Amino acid sequence: MNEKLSRRDFLRMSALTAAGAALAGCAQPAEAPPAEEPAEEPVEEPAIEEVAPTEAPAGPEPVKLEIRASNPEYENGEVQIWAIYLEENPHVTLEFFSVTEGASADAYDAKIAGGWVPAIDWWKRATPANYKEYVNLLETDFPWFDRWQYDVRNAWGNRFGVPGVVPALNISAGFVWTWQYHEDLMAEAGLDPQNDVKTWDDMKEWLAAGTEWANANPDIEHFWDQAGECWWCVTQYLDCWPLAFPDGQREHQRKAWLGEIPMTSDESPYRHAFEFLVEAYNEGWLPKEWWARSWEPDMEANYISKRSVMMLHGPWVWDKALASDPTVQQAGLPCSPPAAGQDTWVQYMSSVDPGAGAYMHAAVLDLPEYPEIQKAFNWWNSPLPVKLVSELWGMPCLYDTDEPLDLEGPQWLGIASQIGSEGTPFEDVVWETGDMGVDAVSRYMRDDGIVWWEWEWASEIFAPLSQGEITVQDALAWFETEIGRTYDIAS
Repeated sequence: MNEKLSRRDFLRMSALTAAGAALAGCAQPAEAPPAEEPAEEPVEEPAIEEVAPTEAPAGPEPVKLEIRASNPEYENGEVQIWAIYLEENPHVTLEFFSVTEGASADAYDAKIAGGWVPAIDWWKRATPANYKEYVNLLETDFPWFDRWQYDVRNAWGNRFGVPGVVPALNISAGFVWTWQYHEDLMAEAGLDPQNDVKTWDDMKEWLAAGTEWANANPDIEHFWDQAGECWWCVTQYLDCWPLAFPDGQREHQRKAWLGEIPMTSDESPYRHAFEFLVEAYNEGWLPKEWWARSWEPDMEANYISKRSVMMLHGPWVWDKALASDPTVQQAGLPCSPPAAGQDTWVQYMSSVDPGAGAYMHAAVLDLPEYPEIQKAFNWWNSPLPVKLVSELWGMPCLYDTDEPLDLEGPQWLGIASQIGSEGTPFEDVVWETGDMGVDAVSRYMRDDGIVWWEWEWASEIFAPLSQGEITVQDALAWFETEIGRTYDIAS
């Protein structure tokens, strides 16, 4: 990576010297003086042309770029992938950083608001209210659009009703949320969920038995640990649990967001999610005041240190636990086993968000190093890095790589690869990958709208609902009101 370019040898200077010879005239007799010969022109020596040494062309000016890692747990691996780029571009220095949830994210947002921007950023969702803060990739020389397995040139514009804009590039096929647990602790509790949990009622019996065991074990703080202080809690859980019910499928979720099914009606798909949260809290399956618990310092740290047995989570903590203890044994369970009346076990996957992923702030267009930023961005979204990143994340990508993916992520091996795969315990489980409810209303977002995970869920819903201060009906009414305040659906 630090190897210097070879210098070119200087050309040696040479010149040809032509010796001039003066021709002597012949003597003539005195009496006959010779006729006057024409004067001989002096022979001039050829001019010696000085040849300056050929210098090596000046290399690119050194440049330093600041790159945000997609997630803290993948920063190390992504740095190693970027090393390939640095080897090809030795004039570039890269500085990497990560942003976590909570205070770290707030401080980062404040830094951006103050005018500083990195070369490449991640994950902030582009909406009709903020997309002009992004570089429109259609107006750049980005060469890889045709590699995506969907119409990436128009995906964001079609969803938000703003044609001709590509603000970000998302290679992910969608986040997979499953139950994940420590196999040894689960066995110690005498539980075998992969064989014993087949229905929604089985899952609740499993939670009850595991909680009873954990409460009697002084080394375990929680059987199922949960935090509420994070946007993941809203965007994932409220959509995955209803999939256990016939009237909770994504088609019903989309209709509820659009008002075609009243959010407060008996048919509301989100009623199932709120009712399950109330039951889980009342039965003691959820930690006390779970809504105030932090995502990483509390919930994830507990799981990694084996002070809790399991969580409902995406792929990241599988990797974190493995990094902390290479001998850790983890397994999982699809998140929403079917309830009564639901014949199919449906596994949640978040829909592809064309407004999230890798992006450049519009402010980089005014930086002198912008050409280098664009070059680095193009490289990062080219076939080889995409393949390596997908394998690092352990998740399929919606991108045609030059070579097949070799996925070995712990969540992929522990549960995701078994879902819908013949010969596994979960071969009959069906993936749900369609548009989510919020996708259906994205184009109607008001200019002053606040994305739904930033609504005051903890204080307005999770805390009062869990403690019995409001009812499920109140929670649904609040949900409906917030949709109306954020999206101008009537238009």
